[in-house]
Amino acid sequence: MEPTFPLFRLPENVIIEVIKNWWINELFDFSLISTKTKNIVASLGIEADYVRIHISLDVDITVYYGLCITSLVFYNDLVDQDALIHLDSNQPISAYYHYKNRTIRSSAPFSFNNWVDHIRTVFCYSKPPNVVFWTGNRKFEMESLKNTIKSVNQLYVSGDNTQSRSREILEHFKNANELSLPTNPFEEACEVQKYFIQNCNSLIFRDFVSLDNMLLVNSEKVEFSRLMSQKQFNQFLKHWIRGSNPRLQCMTLPINKIDSVNGEVYLKGINCIEMSEQSKKEIRQKHGISDIEMVQIRRNDGTTAVITTKYWVASNHIRFNVL
Repeated sequence: MEPTFPLFRLPENVIIEVIKNWWINELFDFSLISTKTKNIVASLGIEADYVRIHISLDVDITVYYGLCITSLVFYNDLVDQDALIHLDSNQPISAYYHYKNRTIRSSAPFSFNNWVDHIRTVFCYSKPPNVVFWTGNRKFEMESLKNTIKSVNQLYVSGDNTQSRSREILEHFKNANELSLPTNPFEEACEVQKYFIQNCNSLIFRDFVSLDNMLLVNSEKVEFSRLMSQKQFNQFLKHWIRGSNPRLQCMTLPINKIDSVNGEVYLKGINCIEMSEQSKKEIRQKHGISDIEMVQIRRNDGTTAVITTKYWVASNHIRFNVL
């Protein structure tokens, strides 16, 4: 029999000194023993970078803290794998460690919301979670997901979802701060435009995007993945110079390497400001840019931006940063 250490006989300040170097899983296990241990762990002031709920064939909650993560899995022990699951925010539910495949013990039976609230408390996390809808999530009834999770910070809708399921997800989880859409699930252009107009911090869109939709973007950061013509990007820049997209701070996208008819035209007709090498170096450091070429442009209201270009084999990678 292994010897035991009478940890709880020590003063609380000594307990804190003992546990503050523990791994994140050990701290989480310790926090579940009692209200006292939960408060002790919370007093360490460990602030999670973010909390992600990943919904697929099961549900997992992952806490990210620096290089450390801890991941809890739910609904991976169901007898009937084909049954539609209604998440009950009040019904007790077992949790398992993702990598250890063992049950996590709590001092009292926890519902899904109890688990989430406990994580928020011990890891000092107050924002809504990031939520991923991955392959297999159709087994979870949407209304119950909405009622349990409520709001989200970052919403990622996998391209493996059917168009109808993607629309259902977007309808129930509106107003995410960050939205990632691999495909356009709508047939009518006006439907997807609602999400370009939203006042998001970040928008990632990996399907075809028209110039009209680009000009509707109201997010601070935008990432487009579908190859765009140099002419379309050139038109966007000219609209931006005249005052479009006032909230935009950063946009990345790939463009055709050479326009098949007119050659390289993405800066055609645009007045580019000469930049010193020192200015370019400072901007690269501030914005984390490693692109090769950089030019500066100015909007009619005096706002300046830089366009940096990295040359790939089949395309040019463009990064647009407002200064």
